[in-house]
Amino acid sequence: MIKYNCFMNFLIKPFELLIKYYYLIYILALKELKIRYRGSVFGFLWSMLNPLLNLIIYTFLFVVIFKNTAKAYPVYFFSGILPWNWFASSIMEATSSVTSSAGFVKNSTLPSEIVVIVKVLANGFNYLLSLPILFLFLFLFHISIGLSIFYLPIIIIIEFFIASSIAFFPATWNVFFRDTQYIIQNIVQLAFFVIPVMYFDTQLPPNLRKLVYIDPLAYLIKCYHDVFYSNIAPRFELVLALLLISIIVYVLGFWYFNHKKDVFVDYL
Repeated sequence: MIKYNCFMNFLIKPFELLIKYYYLIYILALKELKIRYRGSVFGFLWSMLNPLLNLIIYTFLFVVIFKNTAKAYPVYFFSGILPWNWFASSIMEATSSVTSSAGFVKNSTLPSEIVVIVKVLANGFNYLLSLPILFLFLFLFHISIGLSIFYLPIIIIIEFFIASSIAFFPATWNVFFRDTQYIIQNIVQLAFFVIPVMYFDTQLPPNLRKLVYIDPLAYLIKCYHDVFYSNIAPRFELVLALLLISIIVYVLGFWYFNHKKDVFVDYL
């Protein structure tokens, strides 16, 4: 019975934090966005302008320079780069979240996990603010949206948990080894070219394609492509597997951070 209670606590506590502090996390994430665009003329519009400028640059590169003839390639690229930017920005910002919030971590009685989750949620809001530009391009390129769009909320939830779970690890390591943030930046940049974000997985050799899809994030990006570009529903068993994986790795990431955080104050 004791073992059962310990196991249930192991599974439930990471989600209890989200429920108990959901409003605080929400407010802090909004504050994060306001600080990010504070003083700029366009404010929150930059959340749409930045990916739009990236789209123009990469479209020119792949369509004009490299003569990519794929149908509505900008839609394919945009539907992949937006969730990728959410993930990449979350990981890079969360890596230094504990060290940059030393006052909060040392003096507050609130859980330190909050500072990591806030970074992920703030970038998630950024992703949602970018969606109108994506829908505009769907309209311009005559890409219809069907019932597959109903998969979008669950895919977003999966990405939130995957990004949060991974973010807990470098956020912990960076407290003890400050070079972690620079290493993570390079790893994330490398991962961008490994995962089929800007190119089609069919362009990869079959053996390499299997290797790429060992990474659940590659399947997650594929789900976004399925919904927005291919207008097909992602395979249900694939989405279910991703959901289970995201929950498992979130729990593991949470507890790894939780077990290390008691000694953070000695290094901040």
